[in-house]
Amino acid sequence: MIRPIDGPSFPSYTPPANDPAPVEVGTQDYYEQRLADFQARNPGVEPPDYYMGYGDKYMERFAALDGTDLSPEGLEWRDKTTLALQTAIEDYRIRDPQGFADLERDSAAFRRFAFASHPDAYVDSGLYGLSVQDLTVIALTPDIGDVLNQEGIDQTKITIGKLEVEDVPEILGDTGVQYLRDAGPFAFTPLGPSLAVGKQGERLFDRLTEQSWFPDITDLPPVAVPDLNLDLLPDVSLPDIDLPDIDLPDDVPGIPGI
Repeated sequence: MIRPIDGPSFPSYTPPANDPAPVEVGTQDYYEQRLADFQARNPGVEPPDYYMGYGDKYMERFAALDGTDLSPEGLEWRDKTTLALQTAIEDYRIRDPQGFADLERDSAAFRRFAFASHPDAYVDSGLYGLSVQDLTVIALTPDIGDVLNQEGIDQTKITIGKLEVEDVPEILGDTGVQYLRDAGPFAFTPLGPSLAVGKQGERLFDRLTEQSWFPDITDLPPVAVPDLNLDLLPDVSLPDIDLPDIDLPDDVPGIPGI
């Protein structure tokens, strides 16, 4: 009998805890990769909840928006903001790897750092160059709980505080352009406003259905519909109506164009 020879065993490699690896910015899996790097360097240590609880969560939600939800300018703002938010994290890692590694191990502190970078990322990416339609869609995309917690309130106050008087005409102008897109050829008819409001209503309803508190309609119980026994319905006979014959003269003028 030949006994197999046990091969040599090698300890698994753990990257240095204070040497965070670079991660490419502008990608949808950025936060997943940052999380994986943290876990590889810090086995068993609680990671920053910002990575998956906020960053990745809204990376997916905003990435799902398309041309029916945001204008071309709104989609461009989304992409620029994604890049800016991720770049703010990577810039800190490059500037102070040790400090970044320490910050990651304090979930609350990392969350405060990340939220502090949001207002500049939003505004510098062109937030106040968007229409009211885009702004309301953007505002309703995050969960209401993330907007109304202290961090959400603080970043909203700072972001609004960055609105300049000269931004208002541009917002109003973009709002008018979006109205023309939504109303189409009916923009200058009485039907135009109704069409535009209807389209915006659809956008906002879609955002509401993605809120964490909104019930999943697929989980709603089925509604029992009673069977109708048509045999119990009485027979209803309609009377025959004799229509009079009408003789038209031969010289009836035709309809122009036919």
